[in-house]
Amino acid sequence: MKQVLIVEDQRMPRRYMEQMIVSSGHYALAGSLSGADLALACCRRQPIDLVLMDVCTAGSKDGIEAAAEIKAAFPAIKVIIVTSMVEVGFLQRAKAAGADSFWYKDLSPEELMEVIDRTMAGEHLYPQKTPTVQLGLADSTELTAKEIQVLRLVCDGLEYSEIGETLGLSERTVKYHVSNILQKTGYANKTRLAIAVTGKQFIIPNLPETPEPGAPE
Repeated sequence: MKQVLIVEDQRMPRRYMEQMIVSSGHYALAGSLSGADLALACCRRQPIDLVLMDVCTAGSKDGIEAAAEIKAAFPAIKVIIVTSMVEVGFLQRAKAAGADSFWYKDLSPEELMEVIDRTMAGEHLYPQKTPTVQLGLADSTELTAKEIQVLRLVCDGLEYSEIGETLGLSERTVKYHVSNILQKTGYANKTRLAIAVTGKQFIIPNLPETPEPGAPE
């Protein structure tokens, strides 16, 4: 049987995946971890064929960072990134990390077992795009790449001057972008905006970001 490692820090999703693997008849549960920073060591200790890895887990690494480490050390191990977060950078980061497939827990049309079977058969399953999120009066697709970069730093709690220094923009330009975002979404100020955006899991603060090439200023 193919050996499966589960990396998920939330009890109910982890239990669901464990039961699914155990009852499958053709996969075996090699172990369950709550932290992605332990995944590579586990793969070194025992034979693993597949890792089901959440992005946001306990520990010092997120699942995409751990996926990159595993694929670099053990290219034959299949890695499926699973998440309920509609963070805009996850898809691109997961592809760059070499993850074999990507599955949204609540939003994917395929069942997880189908994704597992097809991935183990050599397919790479990725959504064509990140699901859209309603942000006040606007759809998340209405924000430009630069506005999303600014919004991420707003969610991190940075002031206008700090955002400008980080992105190489003037403070006036940063205020211009924030003003545009507030106008599009209808939120009264950047504090309410940051709370709403983080609550909708559209942007997760303090995670690495893969910038879009040619992103508009």
